Amino acid sequence: MEIISSLYAEHASGNTKVGLDLEEGRCKDVSTLNIWDLHITKFFALKYAADAACTVLRVDQIIMGKLAGGPSKRDQPAGMDED
Repeated sequence: MEIISSLYAEHASGNTKVGLDLEEGRCKDVSTLNIWDLHITKFFALKYAADAACTVLRVDQIIMGKLAGGPSKRDQPAGMDED
């Protein structure tokens, strides 16, 4: 809670380049550490990529599971023989 409140205080004072250093447990200027992207951006990129791959696999299973060809013998109109 202390680290989060100190981060809020830094951002409120105008230091918008301050982030959390989880290894040391304190706030640091991330531009001096050469960190230019957010963890949440990478997290959601991986999450949506995995979701897209799962969707493609599900659609592929549906397409491969359907039988090819015309109507089956049980779909013939009533009163007709096989001859």
